Amino acid sequence: MSETIRRFAFRWQSLSARTTAVLLQALLWVLLTGFYLAWYNRTNYHFNGPNWSLVLLRLVFAIGLFNALVYLIIPRWLQQGRYGRVALSAVGLVYAFGLFNYYGYQLAAAYLDPPARLAQFYHESTQPGLQATVFSWPGLLSMVLGLQAEMMFPIIVSFLAYAQVVNRRRLALERDQLSLELRYLKAQINPQFLFYTLGSLHGFTRHHDPRAGDMVLHLADLMRYSLYESDTETVLLSRELEFLADYLALERLHGRPGVRIEQAVSGPVAGQRITPLVLYPFLERLFVGLPAAEATLTATLHITEHALAATFCRFSSAPPVAAYRSDPVVAAALRRLQLQYPDRHRAQVTEDAAGVRVELHLDL
Repeated sequence: MSETIRRFAFRWQSLSARTTAVLLQALLWVLLTGFYLAWYNRTNYHFNGPNWSLVLLRLVFAIGLFNALVYLIIPRWLQQGRYGRVALSAVGLVYAFGLFNYYGYQLAAAYLDPPARLAQFYHESTQPGLQATVFSWPGLLSMVLGLQAEMMFPIIVSFLAYAQVVNRRRLALERDQLSLELRYLKAQINPQFLFYTLGSLHGFTRHHDPRAGDMVLHLADLMRYSLYESDTETVLLSRELEFLADYLALERLHGRPGVRIEQAVSGPVAGQRITPLVLYPFLERLFVGLPAAEATLTATLHITEHALAATFCRFSSAPPVAAYRSDPVVAAALRRLQLQYPDRHRAQVTEDAAGVRVELHLDL
């Protein structure tokens, strides 16, 4: 059951804003029709005949009230702190309700052929005249009480619908933010690294170094993955690990003096899936902050059927060139984990003069 609910929620969130608005309006019509049919057929309010004309009147005003609240009063005035306009709109809605009922009852009695008891209700509601019914203190009190009784359900639905609209906008902004951050991460397979790699490749080819072929293969695989294979929400974990291996292989081929790079992967890698490039920035920024001294970098990954534990470390006798945790790329990567793995990840960054240790745990 929970899986079915999650699938439905995902499909609902994937709908366009226009489609969602149309579906919400249709659902509102159905809910309000059922509500008013039940409301006017209760024991102490039964009209001994079809009451669809009264239901229609209430439904038309309720739909107008819903749209006024959801698209004007709540977002443009209430949310913006324009409480004077909110108060004036509340007064306007009360009088609009009274005027709509006054003229609506007359039209319904004249043209919609209501049953006798309902026709009597229409007549008694308008018989005192417009001044006494709408523009008097007793009339105002009657309108306020009537609006509360007849329109409380539509008002509640309006606030709930607006909450759904706000939630969809928030999710859309988060998706846009994730998309921008993914592009940014791809850019972080950065020009400096690429130029450095191409420079090393140029030196290898000039000196006929046999490592040139390996560098070309690793670079081609890295670029293919980052440009063409990572444009999906998830990728196979095995492919992400290959990407990290290619990156570390290129760093080794650069031949940084005094830098030792170690990598260890354990556990079964089958059909698990992971968000693309989610681990890469944590590893890449370790190399960016390398001091001009001997250093050891390790990447240890342990995989189970439903989880991944990654530990990235950098140790050196010299202080780092730049702080790790305050790096904007690391901060963006941590934020991305919060958005894409909410309540499904743990991240801990330990940084001191001796080095950096990053511990990540993801529920796949």
